[in-house]
Amino acid sequence: MTIKNISSKFIYECFLLFLIFTLILILFFNFTACETKDRVIKIGSQAVLSGEFSSYGENQMISIKLAASELSPVRIGGFDYNIEVIARDDEGNAEKAFLVSQEMVEEGVAGVIGSTFDGTTKVSIPIYMEYSIPIITTSAQKTELSGIGDNFFRLIINNRQKVENIASFIRDEENPQKLILIDNRDEYSVNMVDFLIGIFDDWDVNVLRRYSIEMAAEDTDILIDNLLIDDPDVVFFCGKYDELAKLVTKSREAGLNSKFITETLGMDDNIFILVSDQQCLDGIIAVIPDPPSLARYSEDIKAVDFRHKFIDFVSKAEGIEIDRPGPYAPYSYDALYILIEAMKKANSVLPGDYIKELKSISYDGLVGHIEFDFKGDMANPVSTVFVIRDGAWVRYQK
Repeated sequence: MTIKNISSKFIYECFLLFLIFTLILILFFNFTACETKDRVIKIGSQAVLSGEFSSYGENQMISIKLAASELSPVRIGGFDYNIEVIARDDEGNAEKAFLVSQEMVEEGVAGVIGSTFDGTTKVSIPIYMEYSIPIITTSAQKTELSGIGDNFFRLIINNRQKVENIASFIRDEENPQKLILIDNRDEYSVNMVDFLIGIFDDWDVNVLRRYSIEMAAEDTDILIDNLLIDDPDVVFFCGKYDELAKLVTKSREAGLNSKFITETLGMDDNIFILVSDQQCLDGIIAVIPDPPSLARYSEDIKAVDFRHKFIDFVSKAEGIEIDRPGPYAPYSYDALYILIEAMKKANSVLPGDYIKELKSISYDGLVGHIEFDFKGDMANPVSTVFVIRDGAWVRYQK
């Protein structure tokens, strides 16, 4: 072999080694890039973000983003993930909600928080169910949503549970022998009293009588005359605070000593402006669906801290009209925390894997203790009871 041939072979071998080395470097850097590339968990925030109810959607979105900023990066299954919030406006419209749900699926969301209303939530559940993607509502309360899909979860008390808590208080705390139920003929009021009657029937609690009446002066006088004949020990009234003020004052003037119980509509500080003799209001009870940690006069440290963090966070956001958390904001904040907690327990960000852990979650959040029943509703949600003492609403203590 000549020197020339040896030289050519040497050059060829060096070139080949160079190519191999270059290829190794390329593969190494590509692999390293894949390893260091940010992993992302996409969480959908589906809500109404336009129109007169836009504040609901903004509260939800800000609360989720606040929680995401606290949780990111989160370590799941040996990897670190950043949390990306995908916010979409379904306009509070069922048809748009259907389309938004499909968009969310195409975006690759691992879980969805929303939607704002019963109708938009109802049409969205089946879309996400097809891909085993959990959807957690923090504001839709219609009982009929329960059990539509095994991917549905609800952090807020539903309508039936709200009425059950009122019924439980009346039965367990008051144990009335003569119970009167009154609605003011508004749809909400009629439905609530219908609900109550159904629950009391199931529980074998006797209701002496039910009155459905518009609170005009003449009708109120007739009602008072009937109440004097009935002589109830407990009267539940579902109506506005001004109607409650009229009913109670006229009852006391007529000599009726019944205990009056109401709910959210009846609990208002303006009731004290309407009544000159504050003493006749003493003892009125209101059963409110808010959990104790979030209800009026709450000193819960986590709830107070959340409020401060929310206000600070939203002050730095652009294009947001709200400046403080609304009533559903804490529920949205907790919703993201429990989604991530379920992923941690499952060691997976895949919906089909972690949804099982979500169903059995046990978590203490802003809204109190969180567990779900077999329909995805909150298990044993707690209401808060208030009573009027010396011209003010205070927490009830027996």
